[in-house]
Order: sequence, then structure tokens, then C-alpha cells
Amino acid sequence: MVVVDKFSKMAHFIACKKTSDALGVAHLFFREIVRLHGLPRSIMSNRDVKFVSHFWRELWKQLQTVIKLSSAYHPQTDGQTEVVNRTLGNMLRCLVQGNPKKWDEALSQAEFAYNSMPNRSTGMCPFNIVYTKPPNHLVDITVLPRCHNAAATKLAGDFKTMLDTVRDKLQASNDSYKQATDVHRCSKSFQLGELVMVRLRKERFPAGTYSKLSPRKIGPVAIKHKISGNQAYVVDLPPDILTSATFNVADISQYHPMDRAATEIESSEKNSSGVGEG
Repeated sequence: MVVVDKFSKMAHFIACKKTSDALGVAHLFFREIVRLHGLPRSIMSNRDVKFVSHFWRELWKQLQTVIKLSSAYHPQTDGQTEVVNRTLGNMLRCLVQGNPKKWDEALSQAEFAYNSMPNRSTGMCPFNIVYTKPPNHLVDITVLPRCHNAAATKLAGDFKTMLDTVRDKLQASNDSYKQATDVHRCSKSFQLGELVMVRLRKERFPAGTYSKLSPRKIGPVAIKHKISGNQAYVVDLPPDILTSATFNVADISQYHPMDRAATEIESSEKNSSGVGEG
């Protein structure tokens, strides 16, 4: 389980089993995350069955933590965690070498290395943001202790300045990412109750049921409500479509009724031919 702090970019890599249920994941989260950083104000996760369960939602509702779920089959919603997952995979491949089954033993080394590296968005390593100083490495052990003569007010002021700098860099980084993404993004908005067509990606089909000749779009279906601003919508899917009803705006298109002109022309031709025969 990978947990990433949105502000400091600090990451925690926790070994767990695929068979762990929502209760087991909650125990891991409290044991490894809450004890170090306290309760989060909000949690963004994918739509794994553990994170959409009634227990998980009710637990964080009681703790006044907002649950934000990514759009189904649209990993870009939580791209930060997806990038960390890719980085973690690359680090583990280097650490385990010919012993891939010992990946869990290398997690602590990977976590320390990741949190010690400067982040591209913040310009600082997560350790520096969370603990106000970089971690001591092996070469730091022989260094003589520094003399701490700075006043407490200066230390507090420097820490506040550092946080403001990180916040500004994050905002600038997010703005640049958004600007680059918006170039390829078309702006679309739909109203509640509006009929639309939705695209079914290959990932939405159960294993072994996808066919290249299957319809790429289904509809018309009605918009039930929107989530995440105007970037995702919940639609009223037919009961025989067993997939998530949440679609990113990129997979939704306007519904245009069929043109009845051809039918009317065909009908008039039949009438005229009937009159001629009579």
C-alpha cells in the first residue's frame, strides 16, 4: 500500500496482502500513518472494493475526513500516486535484483531513499519539509555537531518561509501541469438528466469477455449527477452493464438522435408507388 502526502510529497510504502479487507487496511493505516502524522483532512484513493465499502466510508465520516475517489478507469485523477508507484517499481527492481520474492524486505530502504530525494515539484526532499532538516546519512555521522546559537524565533520564521516557498512551488508546478494538459483537453459540460453516449474502454470488461467487435459506445443514458467539478459524471447505466457508473468527461459525448429523414422519404415513396398501382 502506497500513501503519499499531497503537500510534502512524503511517501510511505507498507507491505500488505491482496486478501486484506477494509478493516485490515484501516489497521495498517492507523498503525503506519496516523501514528506518525495524525488524522488526514482528506483521502484520495482509487475505487478498490476496500475503499468503496460501507465500513471504510463510515469510519472516515465519523473521523470527519473527506473521502475522494478517483474516476473509474481514469488513473490520471490521482496521477501523483501513479507516478510514485512507477518510481517504487523501478527502485525495487534495482534493490531485489535476482530475489524478487524479497521485495517486502527492501521497502524500508526504498522509502528512505525516496523521501531523501529532492522532489521536482517542491524542489526539496520530503524529509526537509516534514522534519525541517534533511536526514542524516552515513557520511553525516562523522561530522561534528553544529553549534545551535540561532534564536527560536528565527528558527520558526525560517520554517514558515520554507513552507511558503514549498506552497508557491507546488502551485506553480500544478499550474504548469494543468496548462500542458489543457492543451489536449476539450472542455465539455453536461446537465443533469441530459442524454449522452458513454465509451466503454477495454478495462471495463470482465476478463475474457472483451471483443474487438463489441460496441465502443452505449446509450443514450441520462446524467444522474456530476462529481469532481465538471470532469466526471455518474450516468444511469442499464442493469445489464456490470461496470462502474462513473465516467470521466473524456469518455462522454453528446447524444444526437437518429435522423428520420430517410424513413420519411421511404414512407412517401411507398405511398406514391401505391397510388400509381391503384
